[in-house]
Amino acid sequence: MKLNVLLQGKLHSYLVLLAGLIFFNLLVCGQVFAGSAVKLYEATIKVSEDKTEKQLIEEAFTRVLIKVTGHSDISAATAYPAMLAKARDAISQFRYDFKAPETTNSEANNNPGQTDLQKEPKKEKWFWVRFNPGMIDSMLKQAQLPIWGRVRPNTLVWLAMDTGGQRALQSEYEQPQIYQALKQQAEERAITLIFPFLDLQDQNNISATDIWGNFNDAILLASRRYQSQAVLTIRLEQNKKGIWSSQWNLLMLGQVQGWQLQDKDQTHMLSAGIDELADRLARQFAQVSSDTGSANDVLVQINNVSNFQEFQELDDYLRNLASVKALGLLLTQQDRVVYKITYRGDKNALIQEIRLGDMLNSVERSHNNGLEANLNDARDFKPVILDNSLEREKSTEREKSHKPGSALSEREKALKSLEVGTSATRDSPQGQNVQGQNNSTVKRSSRTLIPDLEYWLVR
Repeated sequence: MKLNVLLQGKLHSYLVLLAGLIFFNLLVCGQVFAGSAVKLYEATIKVSEDKTEKQLIEEAFTRVLIKVTGHSDISAATAYPAMLAKARDAISQFRYDFKAPETTNSEANNNPGQTDLQKEPKKEKWFWVRFNPGMIDSMLKQAQLPIWGRVRPNTLVWLAMDTGGQRALQSEYEQPQIYQALKQQAEERAITLIFPFLDLQDQNNISATDIWGNFNDAILLASRRYQSQAVLTIRLEQNKKGIWSSQWNLLMLGQVQGWQLQDKDQTHMLSAGIDELADRLARQFAQVSSDTGSANDVLVQINNVSNFQEFQELDDYLRNLASVKALGLLLTQQDRVVYKITYRGDKNALIQEIRLGDMLNSVERSHNNGLEANLNDARDFKPVILDNSLEREKSTEREKSHKPGSALSEREKALKSLEVGTSATRDSPQGQNVQGQNNSTVKRSSRTLIPDLEYWLVR
């Protein structure tokens, strides 16, 4: 009897521990990837008596332009007045909402003698509007202004403060007003911030001394658990005159960028710091999109694509990259796909943008003939064989796509083929290309074309 009770007690402890671990993992995932679905083409403006609806629309339109271009000085652009005049025409939806203002716990407890009815704050009126993404992008293309896509780096924030000569890392629970200011401005700029837990693991891995001393190796090592693509450190201190000073350091893609800000208003300074962060990210990743501008092509091979769902996620991810102007699926073979990507700007900008996401890992290339997988991986990935007839087939498909009642497009054929299954491609010999419903085979060319970039899909 005692043994059964003991076993039941141990089982209960294990279940509690397991539940705690599962909850922690879900919490980490939620915090790391929260905000990845940025709302680029909508804005919410607080309504006041001195603002007309036209002014609300123009203010919301300006905020959307700032989010989409990534530049806070969009109003200085030459084409800005002309775009602003078309703001009302670009509206897709709008409405007025009433909601209670946000209050902190300290504000709620200031008047403990009030009744619940008296404590209930008066609701505020807000104007919400969503603009047509196609019209916004078209305006920016015509004005030769950059467009920053939905794929944006998640940025981990380490905050350290000097209070009375004592330097310490500050959590979201210790400094709620500071973190709220960071969150609000990050939402305005459509960027994602990640805040660390500052639990025992973080406290063992990093300290305020690391932030103050710019010990970047220790900072990056402590940041690994959060899987962010960028790391931002913030140092805050206030002098005897009440002036706040801050040092901001951005660690991303092997580079460190820093800037300093001072202001008597702490919230204003924090908002300005996030604006500077968003501007720097945009300068690196936002590309000028123009139908008449120059563009370049690159062949990209992606391995480890095993089913239709993974292909869909991969395809959507690539199409949402800011550098990508056009995406053409050339070939599907076994667990490999090859895209012809037409990109804007510099090729390195495209590579860096792909590196920001967690979906693709690059494959190291040797300088010998052919393409080899990373030596650290046991699997042998061989390059696919491309054929010049693919381009002729693509031209034919493009001509057919312009005719009413024409056959499925090239991408639709490939999607339908993958949806049916990959058994046909896996049974086909090396060098064959299975496409469409008739499983037509493209003959191997006498010349092997090696893709310029190769990646593995991360599952």
